[in-house]
Amino acid sequence: MKYIFVEINCVIFLKRFLLLFWAVWMSVVFLSNLADAGKAAGLLGESWSFASGNLKFIKETFARYGTSDFVNALMFAGVIIWEGLASVLFWRAARAFQGMKSGRKELYLAFTTSLLQWGAFLIADEICIAYTLEGSHLRLLSAQLLTLLVIELLPEV
Repeated sequence: MKYIFVEINCVIFLKRFLLLFWAVWMSVVFLSNLADAGKAAGLLGESWSFASGNLKFIKETFARYGTSDFVNALMFAGVIIWEGLASVLFWRAARAFQGMKSGRKELYLAFTTSLLQWGAFLIADEICIAYTLEGSHLRLLSAQLLTLLVIELLPEV
């Protein structure tokens, strides 16, 4: 009986750890993009090293279509907001998850928000013929889908 209790707790711990991993990872991505925006806006100096460089990627990726700096900045702001939302939702999911009988709404909201973002990135990669970026976005989408499958399919009993 005691063994089953320990096994259940280990599985629930693993699932919560996976949610915490994505919460931390998304938070770091969000903060590095926010810092990149801060550098572009002149709020942080050029010597500030913790910045993603993703605004430059957006400018380079959409250059073939001649998008203005304003449109690029607007797209980047949307990405930052989306990542911030996903971060908050993963933190909420990790907090609410106590096993498969709890935190279902938070779990699916976090994964849905994040998976939709990776899907949007993949579509943008195709539109912009940005095949070098597409692999990374596809791997992240796949990793999150795999994480969701592990949480759903790993038995707790």
